Amino acid sequence: MYYKESTKETPIVSLNSEKGVLLIDGNCESETPDEFFTEITDWINNYSKKPQETTTLTINLGGINISSSKYLLNIIYQLEALHKENYKVRIRWVYKNGEDGNYELGKDYDEMVSFPFEFIETVENFVSNI
Repeated sequence: MYYKESTKETPIVSLNSEKGVLLIDGNCESETPDEFFTEITDWINNYSKKPQETTTLTINLGGINISSSKYLLNIIYQLEALHKENYKVRIRWVYKNGEDGNYELGKDYDEMVSFPFEFIETVENFVSNI
């Protein structure tokens, strides 16, 4: 199990090896993302030695900058390696309606790997719209 609280510039990260459930939720806007993402990629490298039959990564970004987006793509490539070893890999890409930037980024990533993403649209301020 790996867990890291969010900050203004970094997301909550919850990685559960026993269930094969991974979560990245929040802003990825650090100007120095190396250390932050190195811990995650190291964890996934170790997890990949004995992965679950199904691994699900849910990504729910508030915002992301270019330097963080490269690291996120690297994580997706790490999971694609599991997919190529015949493990089931799911990426659930959550985006808010009206925020084309995050949706478009997810679509770009989706086209770069050999397994499909699941896109989940959420409604911003859902409760206030009722």
